[in-house]
Amino acid sequence: MLIVDGQIHLWEKGTPSPQHRQEPFSAEQAIAAMDEAGVDRALVHPVLWDPDSNELAIEAVRQYPGRFAIMGWFYLDDPNGRDLVAHWKERRGMLGLRFYFNDRHKREWMTDGSLDWLWPAAERAGVPVALAAALFLPTVGDIAARHPGL
Repeated sequence: MLIVDGQIHLWEKGTPSPQHRQEPFSAEQAIAAMDEAGVDRALVHPVLWDPDSNELAIEAVRQYPGRFAIMGWFYLDDPNGRDLVAHWKERRGMLGLRFYFNDRHKREWMTDGSLDWLWPAAERAGVPVALAAALFLPTVGDIAARHPGL
């Protein structure tokens, strides 16, 4: 049986929030822990506190073929974000996108139209989007209904 860990975090720098492990966690450490636990593969969700965490995850995919895949991220207020979505899955190991709406400013984006460009862009590009959006489940349901290919 194939066993896949659906969410791990790798990082080298930055300050994690209190609920996370406080020391950096490398691909090498992840592989050792996975092997010990009998986990075949893991889906890396790059962390927000390390701005280079996408690249770190891509390097993990390169170093350990077949062991990691990535649900990456970019800053949603970056004007280049629209261009990134179209080619996201061309980046090594990227399966999709993941966004977390924790702070007050970003919470508004789910309902104020700020992200109306993202859903059709991801749907066109065939890029799955994972959301930590418990506060917005009805909104997520509406988005899913409007973009069934997402």
